[in-house]
Amino acid sequence: MKMMFLPKMMDSLFGKEPSQEQQAYLKELNRRRAALKEAFTPYVLDILSKEFQTDLPCFQGSAGSYDPLDAMRRDAQREVLLWVKHEIEQYNPDL
Repeated sequence: MKMMFLPKMMDSLFGKEPSQEQQAYLKELNRRRAALKEAFTPYVLDILSKEFQTDLPCFQGSAGSYDPLDAMRRDAQREVLLWVKHEIEQYNPDL
């Protein structure tokens, strides 16, 4: 079996010679990241960021009238977008 290119991060994760099971995991992980990259284009990410206002602070409104559920919702939406962006950045077409 031909040895796949492994980024430095993967070397530290699995050592120099990943097992077949580890290689299968990396392929599946990369396939998921490729699908995310295809679906979440910069344009789509921008639309979602504006729609959910993830660039705003979690707490909005006048002092003393904060809605904790709104804050929780905005924070969760922001975290999802950050996760998607991180997964897209980790995509490696060489795997």
